[in-house]
Amino acid sequence: MSYRYNAIAITLHWVIAVCILINLGFGWWMGDALNDDATQNLATNVFQRHKSLGLLILVLSLLRLGWRLLHPAPPLPEATARWEQLVARLTHIAFYGLMIGIPLSGWLYVSTQWRGDNPLNVPTVWFGLFEVPHLLALNTLSPETREFLASWILPAHEYLSWAFTLLLALHIGAALRHHLVLKDAVLTHMIPALAKATPQPYQAKTRPLTAAAATLSLAALLAIGLSLSGDAPEQDASSAEQALAELTEDFPTGLPHWLLLSGESHIHFSGTHAGKAFKGKFTRWQAELRFDNATGTPAIAVVIDTASATDGAPMHDRTLPQEEWFNASVYPFATYTANTADALGDNRYALPGTLTIKHHPVAMAPLTLEQSGDTLRIYGELVLDRAEVDMGMESDPNGEWVSREIRIQVNALATRQNP
Repeated sequence: MSYRYNAIAITLHWVIAVCILINLGFGWWMGDALNDDATQNLATNVFQRHKSLGLLILVLSLLRLGWRLLHPAPPLPEATARWEQLVARLTHIAFYGLMIGIPLSGWLYVSTQWRGDNPLNVPTVWFGLFEVPHLLALNTLSPETREFLASWILPAHEYLSWAFTLLLALHIGAALRHHLVLKDAVLTHMIPALAKATPQPYQAKTRPLTAAAATLSLAALLAIGLSLSGDAPEQDASSAEQALAELTEDFPTGLPHWLLLSGESHIHFSGTHAGKAFKGKFTRWQAELRFDNATGTPAIAVVIDTASATDGAPMHDRTLPQEEWFNASVYPFATYTANTADALGDNRYALPGTLTIKHHPVAMAPLTLEQSGDTLRIYGELVLDRAEVDMGMESDPNGEWVSREIRIQVNALATRQNP
C-alpha cells in the first residue's frame, strides 16, 4: 500500500486547485464588472475565460474521480479518531460533488442564454479553440422558460461556489492542523517534498512532468469531445457566382466591364462591443462592375458571403453567422447594387446604392466612384443601423453591448477589361 498519492493524483489535485482558485477570483470580480462601463469589455473577455476554465475543471475533476476510484487514498494515521475519519471521507465526497456540480451548473446557466431580464447570444468558445454546445438545447426553449431556469440556476451556481469556498477553508485548516499541530504525515501525502528523508513505500513510478503532460493531454481530448458544433458553413464559389448572375441578369448591355483586383480591394466593418471599438472584414465577396464614363452610367453588383465576417475575436466570429445576426445558413449572401450615378467633376461620381441583408433592402448614402484611365475605384463609408436589417435585436435591441450603428468601409479597385 502507498503512503502517499501517486504522481498523477498529485498533479491532478494541484492543477485543479490552481484552476479553481483562479476561477473563483474571476467569478467574484466579473459579476459587478459586467455592469460597469469602465470594465465591461475586460469582464466580457474574463467571462469567456471563466467558462473555459470551468469546463476544464469539470473534465479534470471527472478524471480525478475516475483515478481515485481505481487508486485508493493513503490511510490516515492510526491514531485518527473514527469521527475524524468519517468527516474526512464526507469532505472528500463533498469536494468531488462540488468540483463537478459547480461547473455543470455554470454550463447549464450559460446554456439558457439569459441574463437578468434579457436574452443572450453569447457562445462558449473553449479558450478560443472551438465552440461548446449548449446543454439540453436550453437555448431553444421559450423566453419565459429560459428566464425561469436562469433565475434558479444562477443562484444555485453562486451558492455552490460559496459552499466550496467554506469547505476549502476547512480543508486547508485541517491540513495545516495535521502538519503543524498533530505533526503527522497527512499533508505529505499530497506534498511529498515535506516528508522526511526516511524511505517510505511509494508505488507509483510516474514522473511528475510525464504525469502532468498525460493528464492535460487526456483532458484536452475529452474537452474536444464536448464540441458538437462546427464552423459556419462556407459557401462555394459557384453559389456566389449564381447569386451574382441573378443580380446582373437585367443589367444593360454594352457597358464597359471592369475586373475587380481582389488583392487590393476590401470591405471592412466597425463598431463597438462592450465599450471597445472593433474592426472586422468580409473575407469572401465577388463583384460585377460595369461603368461607362462617357454617359456616367454604372451597373454595380456585389455578393458578400455573410459567413466570412470576422473581426478576429473567436466569440464574435462564432456569433456573427448565427440566426440572430447574419443567419448565414438561411441568408448566405448580402448584396449591394447601384445603377445610378451623379457627376461630381474630374471623373468622379456619387454612387448611391442599396444594401440588402437578410432580405432587408436599405438605401445607402453614396459611395464615390472615380475613374482614371484604365483604373476604376469605388470607395467610401456606409452607415447602417442594425435594426434596419434585424441583426441582434432580440438580445441587444438598444445597443447596450454592440453599437446599433455599424460602419462599413469600402475600397474596391478594378481595371478595364479588354472587350
